[in-house]
Amino acid sequence: MMRRVLLLLMTLFMIFSLFVGCTKEDTAIQETGSNELSNEANEANENHEANEEDSDNNNSNETSNNYTALADEVIVEDESVTFVDALDQEVTIQKKPERVICLFNSYLDLWYLSGGEVIGRIESRDKVPEGAMEAEIVGTMTSPNMEKIISLEPDLVILRPGMRGQSEIIPILEENEIPYLGIEYDNLEQYLYAIRLFTAINERDDLYQKNGLDITKQVEEIVNKVPKDEEPTVLLMFASTRNVSVKFQNSFVGDMLHDLGTVNIAYDAQLTNEEMEVFSMEKVIERDPEYILVQTMGDVDNIKDKLIKDVESNPAWESLTAVKEGKYIFLPKDLYLYKPNEKYPEAYRGLAEILYPDTF
Repeated sequence: MMRRVLLLLMTLFMIFSLFVGCTKEDTAIQETGSNELSNEANEANENHEANEEDSDNNNSNETSNNYTALADEVIVEDESVTFVDALDQEVTIQKKPERVICLFNSYLDLWYLSGGEVIGRIESRDKVPEGAMEAEIVGTMTSPNMEKIISLEPDLVILRPGMRGQSEIIPILEENEIPYLGIEYDNLEQYLYAIRLFTAINERDDLYQKNGLDITKQVEEIVNKVPKDEEPTVLLMFASTRNVSVKFQNSFVGDMLHDLGTVNIAYDAQLTNEEMEVFSMEKVIERDPEYILVQTMGDVDNIKDKLIKDVESNPAWESLTAVKEGKYIFLPKDLYLYKPNEKYPEAYRGLAEILYPDTF
């Protein structure tokens, strides 16, 4: 009899352990950012540095505005700064590095906003900070030139581990004892975290206030004005000359829309991320969004031609509420393709004015 009781207790314990393990695994999946590049991000390397790498798959409609949570975790000492990087490693960087190389242009902007300078950067067809114009070119975003990087004897390399071609060079940096800083940045909270980290390394708390906390305060003022009794439905599309897809909250524009109280019609608990991103006219017609917002990458006229051919030619398109009411809108690239950085308040306000014209 005792043996049967023990067997029963052991069985119950194993079931409970499996349940707890699954719960923890589900939570980990929700909290871990994806490092996979979309097709659009690969195309961005040929045209511009696009910023549509997906982050957390958190599709809740409940908004939390604690933007400083990550920034508050940065530990600042007299001579160094300690933080947890994108590879989930605790890293300590010495303050005031003098020979910095940056391999991601959005981070280059942030580094200069934080009082830093660089001796090396990647190729860019877009505007770079004036102080970085004369920096050595060390390859492209997805193909850094390690021989050139090593020859410059950097004391810090700033990179994005989730970017194709950048995670591969980390073992080489480690082998050559070159310090590196790897972060991911896809929303306002992560922007503030990066600004906090960079300004701490450069010992520029004044710039953390100006380009970090003050920016966040302006965004919070916008978000707090959003009517609480409205939840406009939105379809967020991403269009290039190659394809058309839909985006949801785990993109930086989707995250802003979430903060502004919208409901993204693309989200479907029954589908995977990849399945949700596929444009489905049937689902769009079924859910009939109040707003259709389009991010573009590449030549806008060519993209519009593609949309006419692939999407707007469907007779049902004209029946959509957003189309009939003039709420089918192309978003400007400077705020909604490239990360807005210190222009986050302008980007939030631009969306708020579209969504809530009676309030903004």
